[in-house]
Amino acid sequence: MRMDFPQQDGPENTVMLVNKVRMREELSRDFRIEAEVLSDDAGIPLKSMMGKMVTISLVRENGSLRYMNGYVGSFCFVRTYGGFAYYQMLLSPWLAFAKLRQDNVSFHHRSTIELTETTFAHYRQRDWKTSLGPGYDDKKLTCANQHNETDYNHLHRRWEDAGLYYHYEHRADGHTLILSDNSTLAEAIDDAHVADAADQMQFRAQAGSEEADGIDDWQAVRELGSGKLTLASFNYKSPHPQRVQGSSLNAQGDVDSYELYENTGTYGYQNLRDGETLAQRRMEEHNQRTQYFEAGGNDRAAQSGRTFKLNGHFSAQVKTPAPGEDMKPGIAARDYLIVSVEHNASNNYPAGPDGKSEYSNTLVCLRRDIRWRPGRQHNSVPCGNPGVQTAIVVGPPGEDIYTDALARVKLQFHWDRLGTFDQASSPWIRIMMPMAGQYFGQMCLPHVGQEVLVQFLDGNIDHPIVVGVVYNRDNMPPWHLPAQRSLAGLRSRELNSGGDGNSNHLVLDDTKGALQAQLKSDHEHSQLSLGSITRIDTSDGRMDARGDGWELATNAWGVARANRGMLITTEARPNGASHIKDMGETQLRLKAAHAGQETLAKLALQSGAQDGEDQAKTVAAIKAQNDSIQGGAGAKGSFPQLTAPHLVLASPAGIETTTRGSTHLASDQHTAITTGQDLSIASGASLFASVRQALRLFVQQAGMRLVAAAGDIDVRALKDSINILAKLNITHTANRITISAKEEVLINGGGSYAKFSAGGIEQGSNGTFVAHAVSHSLLGPKNLQIAQVQAPQAQLKGTGTFHLNSHPAAGGALNAGLPYKLYKDGALTERGVFDDDGNMTFQHELEKQSTYELELPNGNRYSIEPNPHDEQHEMSAGIGYHGYTNSGGAANEAYATLEQSRVLSNPALDDGKDSSEA
Repeated sequence: MRMDFPQQDGPENTVMLVNKVRMREELSRDFRIEAEVLSDDAGIPLKSMMGKMVTISLVRENGSLRYMNGYVGSFCFVRTYGGFAYYQMLLSPWLAFAKLRQDNVSFHHRSTIELTETTFAHYRQRDWKTSLGPGYDDKKLTCANQHNETDYNHLHRRWEDAGLYYHYEHRADGHTLILSDNSTLAEAIDDAHVADAADQMQFRAQAGSEEADGIDDWQAVRELGSGKLTLASFNYKSPHPQRVQGSSLNAQGDVDSYELYENTGTYGYQNLRDGETLAQRRMEEHNQRTQYFEAGGNDRAAQSGRTFKLNGHFSAQVKTPAPGEDMKPGIAARDYLIVSVEHNASNNYPAGPDGKSEYSNTLVCLRRDIRWRPGRQHNSVPCGNPGVQTAIVVGPPGEDIYTDALARVKLQFHWDRLGTFDQASSPWIRIMMPMAGQYFGQMCLPHVGQEVLVQFLDGNIDHPIVVGVVYNRDNMPPWHLPAQRSLAGLRSRELNSGGDGNSNHLVLDDTKGALQAQLKSDHEHSQLSLGSITRIDTSDGRMDARGDGWELATNAWGVARANRGMLITTEARPNGASHIKDMGETQLRLKAAHAGQETLAKLALQSGAQDGEDQAKTVAAIKAQNDSIQGGAGAKGSFPQLTAPHLVLASPAGIETTTRGSTHLASDQHTAITTGQDLSIASGASLFASVRQALRLFVQQAGMRLVAAAGDIDVRALKDSINILAKLNITHTANRITISAKEEVLINGGGSYAKFSAGGIEQGSNGTFVAHAVSHSLLGPKNLQIAQVQAPQAQLKGTGTFHLNSHPAAGGALNAGLPYKLYKDGALTERGVFDDDGNMTFQHELEKQSTYELELPNGNRYSIEPNPHDEQHEMSAGIGYHGYTNSGGAANEAYATLEQSRVLSNPALDDGKDSSEA
């Protein structure tokens, strides 16, 4: 053996001889070369030897050299003896430098090979290459964190998990790490002393250090092992447990096939296919331990990671198979993979010229067709449990919240010094929510810049999950503490607004004696406050008190909508007694009001103030309305009130309305006003009552008085008569009284009468006719012109507005822009189009005998019967109401599409004639 410094950096003017060498090399572990070095210099500076590359060359049988190359990791002075200075030297591979460097790095979306390249870039001594089979899949790792871990341990962890192994090839000027995935493709030894069988080792029963190279000891070893393996995993992207199996290839006779069941944890594998590959790899890790070979000899071609054939062993003869069995190949035809080798060599310099060199080795081998895997923790330890950590939420510049469809976020870990504090700092990381389900649950995504609490599933540094959010100096609590410690709740922040934008909040105020709940949006200052209301607008928290009860307020619009009915009442229900729709007092008042309406209507009818069922219709409608409000006797536990969508306002004290503008009450049917005492109307200007049909006023007891403090009182009957009836007296008092009649005036008192007409004056009496005057004059003919009484023609017509498809299911504006024709009594009276709201407006005489039909472009006609009580008319395509009937089917039936209807209505295609004229 001889020793060299390939980089010519050894101690100057110093002789160094290697006397003894013990080297152990094995797959996926560092080789270790322990050398005893002799020198003529007992004062070699130890520090000068650190990290130097040294090559020890072992002379083989044919004179070729077997190199053992490494870096000095340890060098110590032992003793001096016999004129020599003795030193002990330890050589290690360049990869051993990776034990000296610890890092914290978040690798993501990189493959194992890419991760290896990135890490090896830190080492100038790196010398490596890959030898990967064609089937190797270098998959990207979603998350691969190195945390408080040496590069050496981290790389071995990744290689072992991926099933990769390595060995070293030594040269005179260095050594190369060969990273491989398939040991069955390993190269053979280069035993050049056997010209025709360079890949063989010779078995020699008496081989020794002085004999020819060979193997003198060969032992086959069997160990019990598990026969099958089952893996389980869970992947949230396919949220169901996935189980896969692998079976051993080593037959173990009659031994039971015991199972290894392993939970790989969260994200152990992506899908069943990946799981099957992993299960096979795990099974291969176990297979290699159940059958192997131990050997010894002096063949200096032995090298871990290489294969050989054993020649000359007595077991190499082909055995005759038992009846029914196939012929098996002999042992001589097998290849063996060298898993580990321990070399021992000595130059024996102290013995002088007569000293003889020695060499021997021991080997552990595996059949080449059994794939060798390092297995997890073969040369690594698990990464320490990272515990609970915090991190910062990150995202692209300008984004307040950065997330994906699974509500995941990106994080910048505090220990990751290579992170860029943006979306490239980590993969997507899940967030724990208090509740999560199929499109339901709680959602509150952390903003970019917030500090979050992170745990690691299964204690695996590669499986982070956000479990909470914490405050810090840059992200303070929503309300100043400790002053506002009584406030609990939620407060959000407007996106992309910085730290002072508008917010929404839900506050539970637990101030003693002043409890409050408040839901508020800063947009238009919209809020619902309950309890002891106190202003809470900013992070200052509680401000001025504003009263007790509840307040719903906004600076914008407010809408209260209830599809089935609404009750607004000030009737007391202390502490929520009874059910929410309970309105017993209101129903009693409504019943009493109905009774009052009914009683007075009957009296008016009996007194001749009304004809037939005039007011009785309104009374019946009030009863039906009351019944609908009260509801029926429902099943036990039901609340029958409001069987129709009524709006009920009730108060035991009073209801007041006021406005600086106008007040308008409108009913499609009846409007009834009932009061137990007085109905008082005070108008600052005028009182107008315009009635389309009849006006009936009835007073039961105290009389009726009509007074004009200024101006005239005009009473006119434009088409019929004025009838005045009094049981006692009729008194007209004025400065002047004029009685005019176009045809005749008849005055009758107790049977005596005076008749005035164009033909003359007639007087008569069965009693005495007495006339008192200073003088009497009877002159010639003379008369006065009479003013004509005539109704304005404009009052005989009104405006009708029709809405098509106003049924809720029709959407309201289906027929916007659709042409129509309107027929009155069978004659075309009007053409037009529906406006943007689906309305049409026309003039018609409000006479019951007139009939109207509406025709659409597809030919469908709809009968319309105007109700003279209604100025505003509506028609639903699905149902008829307000006096309208729809005998032609729904307006949106599939007789023709809307586009077809518009084509049919194209004036260019229309001859301009009504269909009735054709």
